[in-house]
Amino acid sequence: MNRLVFSILFLVFSSTGFCQLIVVPIQKETSSKKNNFARTRSVDPITLPFWDDFSAVRKGYADTAKWQYGNSVWVNSGMAINPPSLNVATFDGLDSLGKPYNVNDVLAKGFADKLVSAPIRMDLPSASERSAIAITFFYQFQGNGEPPDAGDLLSLAFKNNSGAWEVVWSIENNGTLMKDKFTAVTIPITADKFYHDNFQFRFQNFARLSGPYDTWHVDYIYIGNGKSQTSPVYPLFPDRAISKPFTSLFSTYSAVPIKHFFSDPATIITKPSVTITNRRQDQNVGQPVSYSSSAQISMTKEEQTPIILNEVLDINAGIGDALIYNEQRTVTLQTIPDPTTFDSSADSINIKLNIVFDSGDDEIKTPTEGDYDFDVFNPLVFKTNDSLSASYILSDFYAYDDGAAEYGAGLNQPGAQVAYRFDMKTTEPDTIVAVDIYFPRFGDESTQIIQFHILKELTDKPSDEVFRGNIPIQRNSLNKFWRISFEEPKGVKDKFYIGWKQLSSATIAVGLDKNTDSGSMIYTNINGSWEQNTSVKGSLMIRPVFGPGKGGVISGVENTIPLSLYPNPSSGTFYIASLVEEAILFDTTGKRVSISIEPETDRTRISIQSPAAGLFMLRTYQNGAWKSSKVIVR
Repeated sequence: MNRLVFSILFLVFSSTGFCQLIVVPIQKETSSKKNNFARTRSVDPITLPFWDDFSAVRKGYADTAKWQYGNSVWVNSGMAINPPSLNVATFDGLDSLGKPYNVNDVLAKGFADKLVSAPIRMDLPSASERSAIAITFFYQFQGNGEPPDAGDLLSLAFKNNSGAWEVVWSIENNGTLMKDKFTAVTIPITADKFYHDNFQFRFQNFARLSGPYDTWHVDYIYIGNGKSQTSPVYPLFPDRAISKPFTSLFSTYSAVPIKHFFSDPATIITKPSVTITNRRQDQNVGQPVSYSSSAQISMTKEEQTPIILNEVLDINAGIGDALIYNEQRTVTLQTIPDPTTFDSSADSINIKLNIVFDSGDDEIKTPTEGDYDFDVFNPLVFKTNDSLSASYILSDFYAYDDGAAEYGAGLNQPGAQVAYRFDMKTTEPDTIVAVDIYFPRFGDESTQIIQFHILKELTDKPSDEVFRGNIPIQRNSLNKFWRISFEEPKGVKDKFYIGWKQLSSATIAVGLDKNTDSGSMIYTNINGSWEQNTSVKGSLMIRPVFGPGKGGVISGVENTIPLSLYPNPSSGTFYIASLVEEAILFDTTGKRVSISIEPETDRTRISIQSPAAGLFMLRTYQNGAWKSSKVIVR
């Protein structure tokens, strides 16, 4: 997609204008991955009952045993608000790989994502059973995405016995929908034309086709087999489901430097919580639920075999009163790993928490107990959404994010600045030796330079600058961090801010993790004053790395690490007084300038192919290090 198209796209998408962060789509997979959302995968016919809450999904797209066009919608756990269970199918103008359906017209609209069931043997239920068969599902408008415009819709269609699709339900933005509410829908399947051996149903959205626009979420889809249940309420799900992931073990962080943690472990480690919801509709008396939890702790030292501890934390721990229908209960772990068992001399410690709820979801119904009606629900397994894991790291860096980006976030105005606040978990000063940043691919692949900074405070005082220097950014494949290293460590204490100043109008974004939210720690400066972010929920994938400094390869350069070059100024041809492996020239906006490089006996000749008067930055690579210098052309 060309740069002009994306510039227009971002302007349209950002309803708050230039004063806020802009959220942008990112490429979910590398370009070598084959995108098969547009073709039908052969799926074996299945029988009723049908159920999918997407809780078993791990790769971002729907289960190919249940769905065709599974790479169209994006299955995720960060875009919906208060879903029925963890993970939803998100419909917008991007496929599950993060690619727009239309890259030429940013305002084009049409049918975008679709989720088509596998063929279902609807010819098998008896005539008496068919009268009790219906499809139920939950949908949400917008959630954490971009709101659908008037006329944008989500629809459900059935395939009849002639092979034609018939729309049986649709919803559009009429101004009354709530972005944080999931609405349950039940549609009886009554017509004889739908009871055939190749029945399918299809969810599809009508949206702008050029990006992450007009967002809907679908979850908890069920079609019963028509077998009778004891109550007229349809259906009576014997299911208690995890609906929100673990909160952090380290306050707001997912990773903390190990030295900082051991300065006062008791004040840093906290009890995480998860949220569980009761989906059984007729249980006003309540359902008893308990849980068991455990931890696997892996401690690593250089050149030594890792030490692994497996700890049982809670066994059949209660969660309080029994759950009534649709109640969401936040459950906090009663026991967490004991930091006194951690090796403080380790280089890194990985802590994996596991929780399993004992909710009776598989307890066979009898006259006196259980609510899993075997004839009605077999072979469905409602326990798939009863367990959860999360990992936390003690190493040499801070991280708010969980390591996976759903979108990117940044600014696109020259002179605009971003700063991300980190509060140190130690009262002692320490030194930053590198910063890991994920710059995602999302369209504009031109080389860009940013003025990278580390600040003590958000002021213009030179004394509050820990570091400021120009660096060319490196856009990477999905969730791959790029390291900016420093030859000289940068001292910080208590708190600091990491970010950059834009030198061009290109949109420069970093990965945005929607599963965690440290949005209040992001600040922007557009017109000379810093403002706390209030518009974007999530965590930027920026990680400061601490250590003593090793004088390694420097990716960022502190304004000038001079090269020996001459003449300077020149008319467009000059020499470097050594042989170099690579040379790159940029203008003041960050655009790469075409040059020719000619090695000679003991020097390198550089010629600008279309010289123009101005100031440029030359970057050269030799002996394992990058160096830079200003170049003046007259």
